[in-house]
Amino acid sequence: MAYLNDSQIISRSENEAIELPEQVASDVVKATANTSVVARLARRINMGSKSYRQPVISGLPTAYWVNGDTGLKGHTTVKFGDTTLVAEAMATLVVVPDEFIDDSGVPIWSECKTLIAEAFGRKLDDAALWGLNAPASWTDSVYGSAVAAGNYVDRPASDAPDYGVDIANAAKLVSSDGFSVSGFAVRPGLRWELLGQRDLNGSPVFQQLAGTDGMPAETIYNLPAVESRNGAWNNDVSVIAGDWDKALFGVRQDITATIHTDAVISDESGNVVFNAMQQDSKIMRVVMRVGFAIANPQTQLNTTSARSPFALVLNEGTAAS
Repeated sequence: MAYLNDSQIISRSENEAIELPEQVASDVVKATANTSVVARLARRINMGSKSYRQPVISGLPTAYWVNGDTGLKGHTTVKFGDTTLVAEAMATLVVVPDEFIDDSGVPIWSECKTLIAEAFGRKLDDAALWGLNAPASWTDSVYGSAVAAGNYVDRPASDAPDYGVDIANAAKLVSSDGFSVSGFAVRPGLRWELLGQRDLNGSPVFQQLAGTDGMPAETIYNLPAVESRNGAWNNDVSVIAGDWDKALFGVRQDITATIHTDAVISDESGNVVFNAMQQDSKIMRVVMRVGFAIANPQTQLNTTSARSPFALVLNEGTAAS
């Protein structure tokens, strides 16, 4: 029987940086928890069941002038479709030997929960922003929606970046489709690149990002600019401009964690690969159920299917549906 080895569990041999109490102080210094771009920008919907239907307009009404005092009034219809959110489960099992817990001077379980929550945020962004390993029940990704509508601004590699123009042009594409830009998602490090750009007088072009002149920091054109910090980013994309109210982030169940002392872990063939009771260990089970969808209603400016509430600034020639 093939059991899990030290590299697959939280063990002494794989965690030499977490020293025992007699060797180091008890405090553990860790980076600030990375957050999900989608969780910060999208519209959160608390789901009361596995699926949630969001009505969207699929046909717009028409108004008519009345001809004279007794003229007949024209009639019209409004058509509605819906966007369906389906909650899918993300989960993981973390194994920690009892002796490692007893001899460690750090709160192992609270540390694990924080890191796992970050991992879940990355998995969510991978699926919702880029369509990577997304559940089959989820709709198109933010990236896929923008590319399918032709909503992207190519940034030639040979030219010095003029993000002020590029970002404005991307926002204009969203606005031209009848949506209102509510914020931006930006690639890691872009904020500092923008802060380095200067006008002819040597002043920062993006003063909002610097938090000067009474403006809040981390905004572009006075709208929120959320920098991806969890590793879930496509390096060919610099900025996503969007009407983030149209990105629906459904939560059926917040992250829950339970600890088990007598559970087993099996592989896909049903073979037991770890036995917590027999091997004097505990297993943390962490589960989160979330859904994601993009509401893309008809607008007065664009009634065709080639529309999107999102637009991209990306490297020239890299757009792929």
